[in-house]
Amino acid sequence: MIRAFALFAFLARAQDPAAVAETTAAPAPAPAAPVAAAPTPQRVQLQTRNREAEKVLNAALTDAAYWNGASKSSYTDKWWDEVRLKQLSTGYLAMITGEGGQDFDHDVVVEVVYSQQTRIPQHADGAKAVVQLGTGVDPVNGMPYVDTFFYLDFEVFYGVYSQRMYRETDATGRTVLWYEKLDEKFVDPATWAQYQQKIEATKGAVDRRWVLGSVIEVGDICGMFIVEPGRARKSRVTFITKIVFGADSGWIAKTGSQLPVVIKAGLKSGFRGCVELAQDEQRRR
Repeated sequence: MIRAFALFAFLARAQDPAAVAETTAAPAPAPAAPVAAAPTPQRVQLQTRNREAEKVLNAALTDAAYWNGASKSSYTDKWWDEVRLKQLSTGYLAMITGEGGQDFDHDVVVEVVYSQQTRIPQHADGAKAVVQLGTGVDPVNGMPYVDTFFYLDFEVFYGVYSQRMYRETDATGRTVLWYEKLDEKFVDPATWAQYQQKIEATKGAVDRRWVLGSVIEVGDICGMFIVEPGRARKSRVTFITKIVFGADSGWIAKTGSQLPVVIKAGLKSGFRGCVELAQDEQRRR
């Protein structure tokens, strides 16, 4: 599940010429008051607890030049039409974008991304379990959030992490759903204890291919989904993500997770799973 491209704000201005009539019978009327320019539609400003994630995500969202030097693959016969990989000092920033091959309502896509991630294991082999931990409004950025735990299969090991996802829709109708790694500092101790109970229960219930496969905590992860009007279809989704395993995670996790072929395979699998979820949801409406 993973993307980006230049996003533009529209500025509409209206201006009327001042009309001044001169007669000998009466003084000229005052010039017409200038028509105020329409305000620039508000852009989403992504705020996260992790300042590095905030910097990277905002640059990927708003600055087309940020993607200079990134590798780019184009597709004409897939649900996605472009994949990019940008090398950063801490790993790859990956992007996948497309329109899913059919028309999807904007609210259907947003609902799937924000509220139905727990259904991803039904459609993506790499997701062993996805469990919602809680919801609320973040006290730092004021955005609604959903906290979720992921248990992923990387073939030679398993990766686990918790994330907090936020969402906001700007004046142009574009919705951005962004996320960062969740830890105990995000919630009070009682809530974190409840989260840990759900996490441990989920870990214990996962049916692993082989019991000796290592279960490794993701060191850091951030990303976003951008849902906006499509070029050929009703909606376009761009998924951008960056995932890093820590120094103590072992060579296989650190190196294997940064192989371009592995990253691209994960992007495509995740995107495919989200499209299938959206198809299910679209049919129900």
